[in-house]
Amino acid sequence: MGEYREVYLTRATDERIREHGQDGGTTTALLAHALEEDTVEAVIASSTVETWKPEPVIVTDPDELIETAGSKYAISPNVSALNEAIASYDSVALVGTPCQITAVKKSKMYPYGLANVTERVKLTVGIFCTENFQYESLLKLLEDMGVDVENVERMDISHGEFIVRTKNGDVHSVSVSKLGDYANEACNYCTDFTAEDADISVGSVGAPDGWNVVLVRTKEGEKVFRSAVDADVLEVKDIGEGDPNLLERLARDKKERIHTSMCATWRPYHPTVPL
Repeated sequence: MGEYREVYLTRATDERIREHGQDGGTTTALLAHALEEDTVEAVIASSTVETWKPEPVIVTDPDELIETAGSKYAISPNVSALNEAIASYDSVALVGTPCQITAVKKSKMYPYGLANVTERVKLTVGIFCTENFQYESLLKLLEDMGVDVENVERMDISHGEFIVRTKNGDVHSVSVSKLGDYANEACNYCTDFTAEDADISVGSVGAPDGWNVVLVRTKEGEKVFRSAVDADVLEVKDIGEGDPNLLERLARDKKERIHTSMCATWRPYHPTVPL
């Protein structure tokens, strides 16, 4: 799961955030707190601008941030908003998938073409990710499940199933093992499940229903996390009350699947993957 300082089960104490959030609402609670405390001036997140199609947004108000909560299950190019954000604000947080978080880290290491990334990106929050979909692929998946995207109320991944709840109360599901046929091709070459390059990583795998797993990885992430806990923004439990073995297994499985991919150049880019 990469290097980390602390690991916990967490959820937002604000019921409004939990209602809008996907699981425990931890990501939204953390970033809303960072805005309220002026730790950052703006957050790059994703918002659904049309039927379940996410697009990046730059948010400066904690209440507006709550409206972006919840998983979209289609790719939102959040990094594309980075130049605009750092041109307008001195301190920025970014939420993203593991590949997007790695892109930001690389930009900090080799800041050619993205000025001020190192100085102005103060926090990255990575979301656990097995694979993701182009919007058109998501529509095809829903169609194959017999669901009209206009009728979707909520989408979740739980207990190995991709679950779609509709506005009229119907529930449709398909095994997560079937999602690979719809996933973005580049996901086949990714070995990072838990966003190892983030300051803080958040997901639901290994957590009880309504909770998140949080991996605090850096000093910057630890400072924000501790501030949120001290301010009673987050409720915290020991990871042992969840299933850390499941989290470790899925993280390991994603690293090991690279061996069966058709990507001949994987080794130089994934030096920590076991032979």
